[in-house]
Amino acid sequence: MTTKFLRSILLGVLLAACCGVAPHATAAPDEGKSIVTVPGPESAAVPGPCDRACLKGFVDKYFDALVSRCPCSVALAPQVKYTENGQIVKPGEGLWKTFTGRGKYRVYLADPATGQAAYYGDVSEYKGTLLGVMALRLKVEDHRIVEVETIMVREQLRPKGGLGANTAGVMTPRMIDELQPSRFVAPDTALLEPVRAAARSPRAQLTSVTDLYYQGVAQKSGATVPFAENCSRRENGFAATNDPAGLAVDPAQLAFRLFSQGCAQEVDRGFFSALAKLGERRHWVLDEEQGLVLDLALFDNEGDVKSVSVPGTGTVTVPPEFLRPITFLQPLLFKIEGGKIREIEGLSWPVPYGMRSGWQK
Repeated sequence: MTTKFLRSILLGVLLAACCGVAPHATAAPDEGKSIVTVPGPESAAVPGPCDRACLKGFVDKYFDALVSRCPCSVALAPQVKYTENGQIVKPGEGLWKTFTGRGKYRVYLADPATGQAAYYGDVSEYKGTLLGVMALRLKVEDHRIVEVETIMVREQLRPKGGLGANTAGVMTPRMIDELQPSRFVAPDTALLEPVRAAARSPRAQLTSVTDLYYQGVAQKSGATVPFAENCSRRENGFAATNDPAGLAVDPAQLAFRLFSQGCAQEVDRGFFSALAKLGERRHWVLDEEQGLVLDLALFDNEGDVKSVSVPGTGTVTVPPEFLRPITFLQPLLFKIEGGKIREIEGLSWPVPYGMRSGWQK
């Protein structure tokens, strides 16, 4: 036995003794339980205000981080709260795993008074094979994001043969106006242009005008809502007003077409307000310069209303899409000029009945 060989044996014994393992013992596998994950770098707080350009910059940086699929590349506060469609999600999971990029339909909102920014626009997932539209709210404090709220509405692919391209799923409720991503090409110029100073509304008026809208819908009274003469509304890409070829929902009432009337007249009809009641609503972001308000409203449909009496039409049978308990998540983007609603751009996404946003007080 050589001196070199003896030294190697003694070294092995010493190492085993130091580690508390007997010589020649085989350690049992721990299945990765002892792995320690190193947390991502925390961004240092930078006191001071975040102006419009700063807030818009946070939105762009957030999307850059989504594309890279790494929250480490955006300034998130350690206690950041993040939700997707009302569910609390850990940053880096959920949409972070599938996001591909943004399209050209992009509307920004900035509210320096509250340190909040919002975004409304088309996006894609899975390398562009699944399209959708996102409403996003960010809250920034000390130049770090402390709140992220995302509503993601996706196209529902329902192939007639096979399940290969079926993104809707067996349990996903069908809607009468499912999202049409192809209709989100470019925002209306009114959504992008600042309101001239003389027609600009202060914060209190912006909130009161949108409050009157929800009250009018609940009371089926379009006259109580300050609509502009040229008001228009879209939902999921569909023209929800002034469309003579609107949706015919009752074969026995072909003259009745949803979305065929103006903003006030559609409210007066009261078709949707007879089906779904407002369950939760919050003002997300107010942008005084742009005259924009982005809200989130949740409407609860109990599913037991089978017909609606519509003024000037008579009894309209409710389509089967509404004959089930369901709640609709609805981000609504208002354009307000001179204290009147000029435009409403909205999304609608079905979720389990009674579900809430995850941010209710």
